[in-house]
Amino acid sequence: MKSALSVALALVLPMAAGSCLAAEDLPPARNPAPKAWSVAMAESIVKRNPGSPSDRLAHWTYFKGFPLYGFELLWRSTGDARYLAFIQREIDLHVDAAGNLKGVRLDWLDNAMTGNLVVALYEHTGDERYRTAAMQLRKAFDTFPRNPDGGFWHAVPLPGEMWIDGLFMGQMFLLRYGTSIGDRTWCYDEAVRQITIFARHAKKGDGGLYYHAWAAKPDSATVWPKRTVRWADPQTGLSPEVWSEGLGWYALVLSEALAVLPADHPGRAEIVGIFQRLAAGLKRTQDPASGRWFQVVDQGDRPDNWTDTSGSAMFTYMLQKGLDLGLLNPAEYAPVVEKGYRGITSFARVNDEGLVDIFGACDGVCVQASYADYVNYPRRLNAKEAVGAFLWATALVEKPTAPRLPAATSAAAWGGRHRFVCTDYTQGKIFVFSPDGRPDWEYPAEACNDLAILPNGNLLFNTGHGVREVTREKKVVFEYESKSEIYACQRLADGNTFVAECNTGRLLELSPNGALVREVRLLPEGQDGGHAYLRNARRLDNGHYLVAHYGGDVVREYDSAGKIVMEIPAVGGPHSVERLANGHTLISCGDHQNRQGIFEVDAAGKTVWQIREGDLPGVSLKFVAGFERLPNGNTVIANWLGHDQFGRAPHLIEVTPEKKVVWTYADNSTIVTASNIRFIE
Repeated sequence: MKSALSVALALVLPMAAGSCLAAEDLPPARNPAPKAWSVAMAESIVKRNPGSPSDRLAHWTYFKGFPLYGFELLWRSTGDARYLAFIQREIDLHVDAAGNLKGVRLDWLDNAMTGNLVVALYEHTGDERYRTAAMQLRKAFDTFPRNPDGGFWHAVPLPGEMWIDGLFMGQMFLLRYGTSIGDRTWCYDEAVRQITIFARHAKKGDGGLYYHAWAAKPDSATVWPKRTVRWADPQTGLSPEVWSEGLGWYALVLSEALAVLPADHPGRAEIVGIFQRLAAGLKRTQDPASGRWFQVVDQGDRPDNWTDTSGSAMFTYMLQKGLDLGLLNPAEYAPVVEKGYRGITSFARVNDEGLVDIFGACDGVCVQASYADYVNYPRRLNAKEAVGAFLWATALVEKPTAPRLPAATSAAAWGGRHRFVCTDYTQGKIFVFSPDGRPDWEYPAEACNDLAILPNGNLLFNTGHGVREVTREKKVVFEYESKSEIYACQRLADGNTFVAECNTGRLLELSPNGALVREVRLLPEGQDGGHAYLRNARRLDNGHYLVAHYGGDVVREYDSAGKIVMEIPAVGGPHSVERLANGHTLISCGDHQNRQGIFEVDAAGKTVWQIREGDLPGVSLKFVAGFERLPNGNTVIANWLGHDQFGRAPHLIEVTPEKKVVWTYADNSTIVTASNIRFIE
């Protein structure tokens, strides 16, 4: 997996201990285990990387991005802003004020992994620097060398070689770039292409397992150097063994691909098959005594083989993710995950400094030439891959949360009044909640904050850079994608769909088959309005458009030609807008200048009703995102808890016209940041 830079850094950067370790070196536990291993591991990484040039995370390498993704998992789970701040501190070492990457070269696929976190920061902050930086990495893939069948080389200096490690690193970036920035079709198709090319080359029999690497024979029609790959079988080009950590990289990228690939993507079914066959192979090869997996996965009966923490953690993550995505049978695989979790945490110790140490793994393993090379490779304390994998697995299995609010506002006590649909912007999901306040359906929806329940029961929603209509059976029946961010969508009476593009300022009407019916431009062609140009928007019955210009603190009504006919100041940052049946306009506002709230104006623009922070005794407004005005005159508010507000207020609030709180919903075990809500009749 490793570039020359990676190998050199592994030799010189300090670890908690640097000696080689055998299995018998696992010390007894002298200190109690933490409540959440994931939280303790993250705290240990922070303390071991205080911001010095000698930090292990100081350089742009895969082992920077790999653990940082675990920090994002914790941030999504707990809402603790310290995790996101740590990611930003580390990434900002490599992104300047103009968005230029510093000291970054994509001559090894390993170096693409950290780009995943650049895209993450663009998602979570909207800072255009990160979008600019990510685009530079994306462009490098256009000229990255390939084999004749299209498979990427692991590195420019390694012609013809496909390593399972690099497959993970490269596709982790492309999948996220396509989801959140652009080129979605190309990125998704390319990721599927790379995953399936490797599967065809590196498959070991019919047991669902895969060799570490494959090397193409030199092609006389190319300029490849004539070279011998020492580890490659001269006939098949395959490496000799199924290496635990290597197979773990493949397990992780399969999991992350299936989390974002649409249900109707032509390559999804093949990826699902690969995933499920691998899961079956892992279930079969798990060590029943320890719950772990062997360094050479399918040869656990050999006396010199040993169980590896790094690969075991990756497999535990993959299987838990499969359960979360509904791809694996809980009765069959939940016990495998439980044993895997116990197995990896049994090789963790809290040392006398209060830091977590990880035992039983190798550091920086390249493709080896024999079974003996793999099993005799030195084990090291706190091997960097094992540290990152341990954080991923424990964060996903434990799913730590912030402390809940008092039980009076929890799911169990909220009153069981309604069945409702809620979008979670931070998790990138839509949930359907039962009347007891617990989720019984979910669907991935990146950066979602607009939502409609259609008369046929389908859900229409935005997906960050697109719009999708999905049936309750999770079949996609309408989809639109764009390079622009999209935060507004609406099904019109004639069956067309209204879409508002944030960056371009285009207001679109699309036919049921996705054809463009009408376009109104609020910005000159080629001008980028940026992340904050608009949020929610609606086409009105008279053909006008109502648009929340979030960054401009104003709501504007435009006529059918895009001419402004009305402006409504909305200090706080207007997020959602609705023209009510009585002709009034209801507007929610974010937290600009601490003016969060919701207000209603009449046709002349006069405020006739409002709720601001401080108006609801005992209930704090943080950022009012979506809302629904109910038939009885009450208003339900989605109180978005981003910007370091998680756990500090209810997610959902129903209020009467007299500003009396009817109920609140504040269960943090499922929702992180509610961005919109719709009641199901």
